[in-house]
Parts: sequence; C-alpha cells; structure tokens
Amino acid sequence: MANQSRPGSVKIEVTQLTIGMYVVELDRPWTDTNFLFQGFRIRQQREILLLHEVCNYVWVDARSSTGKHEPGPENLVGPASLQPIVGKVDFNLEMEQATPTWHAAREESLRILQAVKMGQDLDIHAVKMVIRECVDSILRNAAAMLWLARIKNSDEYTAEHSLRVAILGIALGKELGLPVYQLEQIGICGMLHDVGKIKVPSEILNKPGALTVEEMRVMQSHAAEGRRLLMSNQQITHAAVDVAYSHHERLDGKGYPRGLDASKIPYFAKIIAVVDSYDAINSDRVYSKGKSSLESLRILYDSANSHFDENMVGCFIRLIGICPPGEIVELNSGEIGIIIGCSPGNKLKPKVLRVLNADKKICKEIVIDLAKMTNNASGSRYRVHQVHSSGAFGIDIEAYRRKGLLIPPDL
Repeated sequence: MANQSRPGSVKIEVTQLTIGMYVVELDRPWTDTNFLFQGFRIRQQREILLLHEVCNYVWVDARSSTGKHEPGPENLVGPASLQPIVGKVDFNLEMEQATPTWHAAREESLRILQAVKMGQDLDIHAVKMVIRECVDSILRNAAAMLWLARIKNSDEYTAEHSLRVAILGIALGKELGLPVYQLEQIGICGMLHDVGKIKVPSEILNKPGALTVEEMRVMQSHAAEGRRLLMSNQQITHAAVDVAYSHHERLDGKGYPRGLDASKIPYFAKIIAVVDSYDAINSDRVYSKGKSSLESLRILYDSANSHFDENMVGCFIRLIGICPPGEIVELNSGEIGIIIGCSPGNKLKPKVLRVLNADKKICKEIVIDLAKMTNNASGSRYRVHQVHSSGAFGIDIEAYRRKGLLIPPDL
C-alpha cells in the first residue's frame, strides 16, 4: 500500500486534485496500475481523469505543488506521458540521497543471487522498489549514481556488476529519450540479466586462464539458464526474460545462444548488451585487468554495427564522455592525476587534479588545466600520456571526492 508517512505529503481524494499538484503516491501499489513510476506534476485536466480511473485518493507533496497550469501538449496519449518534472539537484546533495539507495540496491542484488542459489522465489516487488529509487536519483542528477558505479571495492563481482549494468542501462535509456516507465523496466532487466551465472560452476566462472571449448559452452549456457529461472516466476515481465536470454546476441548474427540477427534482438537487450560489455571490460576480473574508460569506449566504438547498435554506442559515449571525471591519468611529466572535468569548448583537454609526483609519491594537490598554456617542470606543454584503470597506483577516487576535491558535473 501507499506510504502514508511520506514527509510533507497530504492525502487528497482524486476528485479534489487540481492542476499543479505534485503526486507522490497512489492508494494502491504502482505495480497494480499502468503507472510504473512515481512522482509527477499534474499539468492537464486529462491527467486527473487518468488518475481517477485507477485511484480513489493519492498523496500530494505540498512542497512541490505549484497550483499553476504548466504548458504542455493538449493531447495526452496515455499514462506514459505523465513524465515527472524533476528539478536539477546539486551533485553533492544528490550524493546524500543516492548513496543509501546504491547500498540498498546492492544488498538487493546480493539477495537475488542468494535466492537463486537456494532455489527460492525472487522478491520482484523489492527489486522494483530499489530500481524505482535508482531511476528517481538518475532523473534528479545522473552524475551521482554514475559516480557510485565507478567505485568497485568488493569481491561480489556478479552482484555489483548486475547493479552497475542496471544503473548504466537506466542512464543510457534516459540519454536515448525513453519514458520513465521504460527506464524502470530497463533497470529491472539489468539487475536480473545475469542470474543464470549462478548455475555456472565457480571454477569456470573464475578460471584465470582461457576456457576450453566445453567450458565455454557451459559459460554460454547462463543465458538459457537465466531465461529458465526467470520464466518460473510469474511476477517477472517478458522483457526481463528476453534480456536474460538475448543480451549476448550480436547484430551480425554471430552471438549466442540463438545467433539472432539485428532485427530479432529485443530493444532492451541491445541496451543491456552495450552497458554489460562496457562494465565487464572496465572491471578487474580474476583473468584480466580492467581497462580504462577510454579504452573500454574505444572497444565498444570499434564493435558498433557488428556487435552493438551504433546509435546506442554513440549515445553511451556521449553519456560517459571521453575524459570522464574520476579517470586516473598519467601526464607526460610522469605525474599522476584525477580528471575533475573539462572546459565546455575542449572535451579532449581536461582539468586534472595532480595527486602524485613524477616519482609516484603523494604530493600537494594542484589543478592542472590542460586546455590552457600550462608547462610542466621541464618546460614542455602538459598533456595526457596514458589513461589508467580505476584504482591504479592505489588511488582512491572516492576519498578525494569526500574531501571536496572532486565534484563531477551535473548530467
């Protein structure tokens, strides 16, 4: 049922709703209606009529309601058109909300895998709730969740990978312009896409060397296993089943398990394929060192139109950025720094927070703007010599953010 203790909200009968009110809860679970998201401002009388069809009363946020008619199209096409109107939230303020949401979602991801391992039913309602919170955060300021997705300090790779895929998938869906209810569906697909890996023996899943032909066959079976596991739960949507089964298909028909061509691969599976591959390439595994974000994006770019949808790859590259905040770079002077942003007109020459000197020793932090005529100690122009993967040189980027030295831009 609806949360009657939401701070600042007022219970109102649907017949008393007016344009400008900000609806935060219904009198029934959102999953029982066509509204798969929460939080929107009423802009037209037609929207009140849609609510009247499914509710008797709702909860309205008195602080966010305006009581004014906000301009919008006069022809409402359905519940998906009720897009939440979200004001941009400062990065640091959003981090305060996003951090507990991230940890709750991580715990839920761990519970999913444990339930599958024990042969128990998945709590899909709990999955939807944490994904809804993640979507809300990304709508307010995607930079916070994307920053949290960069922090990888756990041995629970499969669970954290699934959560990162959910976050990256939601953010890419937003970049593609998808409606909010589809962002929630993508998030659920991301959380559940790899459940079949629980059925893969750990000695194969974590083998440090190359897999044999038979071991590769077992590894690839996780797609069919995921489909089987999810189909046994009546609460799970067809979209989640399709993504678990199809996220390793390729546009050129050379993927698995069915060798589908581009026209037959589900749209959500194409989205998850992009972000799943990016995070796998970008993460440390038993058998490989994670590559930098730049190198990971280059691999995606080179595989566009053969493995991945070209438009989705292009949107994802724009989302992440060639020089994203948090990347660790080695300058031509040998000094080590963390990218903290780029000048609007020069995305290839970022601002770098120097944290290690040429001898790779901790030194006083200074900001070096590569877009400006800045010379190093030898008199040469500063430039990026190499981009390193997360955690290189023992640098904890989150520690610098907590110190207030790293403030990623709003997205």
